[in-house]
Amino acid sequence: MVSGKLGKDGGRNGDLFIRVKIDDNDDFKLDGFNLRTNLYLTPWEAALSTKVMVKTIDEEISVYIPSGIESGEEIRLENKGYKDGKGGRGDLILETKIMIPKNPSEKELNLFKQFKEESRFNPRNIA
Repeated sequence: MVSGKLGKDGGRNGDLFIRVKIDDNDDFKLDGFNLRTNLYLTPWEAALSTKVMVKTIDEEISVYIPSGIESGEEIRLENKGYKDGKGGRGDLILETKIMIPKNPSEKELNLFKQFKEESRFNPRNIA
């Protein structure tokens, strides 16, 4: 049995306090009992909606991505976070990041050009 510091004059031993530090890893960042991670999406997934597979600390699950989601928006998966030691769990929070291909093919570039010509959307004109 482990106990704290010896008590004075034969008194009871004191309390033993242990501090545990949990480091973040490449996939998850701990925020209280919530876990945070990035969810990388293509522009077409963000625009059209989709289902994607997401790794949690226990399993891989399918998550619905609504159409029109933007970079920086969060999707909260309840009870998929870190265990609190009392039978509960935090949430897993997915922060969306919309990614553009670094080396698009000629066909992809042409599709982006077509989209540019067709679209009247301008994010700088939103009130």
